[in-house]
Amino acid sequence: MLEFEHIVQVNEPDNDAITDISRSQLWQGLVLRARNPEKFNRSLECQSRPVASNEFLRTINVGSTRFCEHVILYPEESIHTSTVPELEQIEAESEARIEEPQAGYLFVRFRYKRELKEDDERVNVEEHLKSAYVQMDRDAIAMIRLLAESELFEQPLS
Repeated sequence: MLEFEHIVQVNEPDNDAITDISRSQLWQGLVLRARNPEKFNRSLECQSRPVASNEFLRTINVGSTRFCEHVILYPEESIHTSTVPELEQIEAESEARIEEPQAGYLFVRFRYKRELKEDDERVNVEEHLKSAYVQMDRDAIAMIRLLAESELFEQPLS
């Protein structure tokens, strides 16, 4: 079982080269990523359907692999995702949690827990996955920042 977490700093109030975004803008971006992951990773296809006001089921297809996940939104705080246990698929959970240790200093803590298939001795699957998660999350925060700075959250991405 892979268990891994990392933090991405969003705002740096002491760095004039980086425009700060609000917690609300960050939240909107994280929700956009949860509801439409294909907008952040072109190799994904996603369909979703609502379960409750802050919950939905999404099915993600990537190549020949398919995941069905339950997503819970805790407004302005965190997003929790877990694979649906009734289906034959890997067991996986993830969380994106907004942290603000001081006013204006925004971070997102990403946590991952997932079952691993048998390891191939030639490839360290765990390290490859960790690296991929970090890169995808950094890219997502960069995209969210771009959307916030461009005031494009209400417009569809192309």
